[in-house]
Amino acid sequence: MGLRERERPPTLEDVARRAGVSRQTISRVINGKGEVAAATRERVLAAVLELGYQPNSLARSLATRKSPVLGLVVPDITQPFYPQIARAVEDAAFAAGYSVFLCDTAGSPDRERWALERLGGQRVGGVIICNSRLDDATLAAAVRAFPVVLVNRELPDLDGTVIWSGYELGGEMATAHLLGLGRRRIAYLGLNYPNHIDELKGQGYAQALVEVGLEPLPELHRRVGNTFQGGYEAMALLAAEEVTVDAIFAFNDVMAIGAMRWALSHGQRVPEDVAVVGFGGSEVAAMVTPALSTIAVPLYFIGLTAVQEILNLIEGKGRARRRVEVQPELIVRGSSVTEGQPAALAGAPA
Repeated sequence: MGLRERERPPTLEDVARRAGVSRQTISRVINGKGEVAAATRERVLAAVLELGYQPNSLARSLATRKSPVLGLVVPDITQPFYPQIARAVEDAAFAAGYSVFLCDTAGSPDRERWALERLGGQRVGGVIICNSRLDDATLAAAVRAFPVVLVNRELPDLDGTVIWSGYELGGEMATAHLLGLGRRRIAYLGLNYPNHIDELKGQGYAQALVEVGLEPLPELHRRVGNTFQGGYEAMALLAAEEVTVDAIFAFNDVMAIGAMRWALSHGQRVPEDVAVVGFGGSEVAAMVTPALSTIAVPLYFIGLTAVQEILNLIEGKGRARRRVEVQPELIVRGSSVTEGQPAALAGAPA
């Protein structure tokens, strides 16, 4: 291969050879058109990134009069749930010749409304909104300006796509896992502000208890901040009020880790004295000691799917109203099961 050939920009054919697929498949992934298997899409995106292939988004935007920019709105990028989604959105958008305008609202409805107004002023091609904090009327008014994909938020009569994780099922799975291990005093650490997802997880928690003849007790349902400190303080409050618990199910992984840290720092053994399960499947869950059992959702897949859906809407290929269901998965680790304990106990309650 000569110097001039080596220095030429990578082409669509180069990407196709690297990924082991046809040019048509590469084109479908890049343009967000047609059905492509998730594994194939990830292989194509990996090839695009390895080779540094860059579609001519400027030429496309001039031809179509559509902005080559997508908006991504998240409530808190420091929470473990969002970086994997953001990375997938960036990867998929890059492969399609789009850039991403990230807006972190810090959980503030006012900042979210301002961000959406700003994105509308930038005339972005479409917007992906994760866990919106806006009320239905405000959100509906804000998203009329562009194609929209909502992650983990329902909106009546939305013209766009909703990507939804099975939160009620996840809450039931986490609680059933703990019940199956013989735990009966299971606390749920929820949120100290109104939140539909929190309600669904709490409903799943309560349903699992009822199924084995246990009554959900108000003293075991604690409402705290959705942070490490919130989980830590919840355990301190339970201890101060002399409320006995033998297991914790937390709204998210960082709250669960906070609860686990309090237990360990106050002489309790995890999981022997108190078993702990989080929610989210974040990378940090596998990095703590003991590693955190969690209800995982496929975060990277959610980000890829969000971009595929928004591109379909931009190109007029998607349905005006569409709902994509993503199923949770129980990952059992050392925070709930001791070494040598039968893995079968991760299933239905005893």
